[in-house]
Amino acid sequence: MTKAELIERIVDAMIDPWTDNPDDYLDSTPIDIYGAMDLYNQIRFDEASADLEPDERMPEEATPALVMEAYNCLIRARKHEARVARLAEFITDNDCVCEYANYYYPTHDDAVDIIPTDFITGTDKFPFAMHGNNTASVLDMLFIGKNSAEAGTFDPNLEYCWFDADKMILHSTDAPFSDGTLDAEAFAAFALDDAETLGYFLDGVMDDNDIKYVFGCTKEELINE
Repeated sequence: MTKAELIERIVDAMIDPWTDNPDDYLDSTPIDIYGAMDLYNQIRFDEASADLEPDERMPEEATPALVMEAYNCLIRARKHEARVARLAEFITDNDCVCEYANYYYPTHDDAVDIIPTDFITGTDKFPFAMHGNNTASVLDMLFIGKNSAEAGTFDPNLEYCWFDADKMILHSTDAPFSDGTLDAEAFAAFALDDAETLGYFLDGVMDDNDIKYVFGCTKEELINE
């Protein structure tokens, strides 16, 4: 059995998959070898008490050192999962479209180029690129307007809009994260792994209560992790 397989089996012995909730790990802290020895002994005791079959138990090759590694890996993974979900919730509730456009969009080819609808109503140039990064001609804009009107996808009274270059259609929305136009979870995962984006959220978007709810700790504690 490889080390990775051992770690996976140890984690399986630690958790109940039916009740395991990432939110429950936000306050968890890593254990040292002494804590791991206690956990190792507790797992062995529980398995013996439950009279489990050998293949249902933690592997015989498991050691307190491996239990420590498995547990600490587990809480890091679950914390990250909980934080992504909570940050995605924050992004959706607070309509963080500007942050998405400034940080996520420039580095992701599959991201949606979304802008305030005012950018269209306040200019005589089409603000989106056509295929090949070409600028829309007057004829292109006529077709885009016709297609969008026929499809009923664009309302100039809605706050945001984006362009489907394949179909030559404009779309608009007031809630791009809530309706799935923008992927809040993908943006949240990116923000957690990108120091500049995370720093902007911590310093310019979120207050102390938001930080505590999303990350399960203070700003200082998060930075020191």
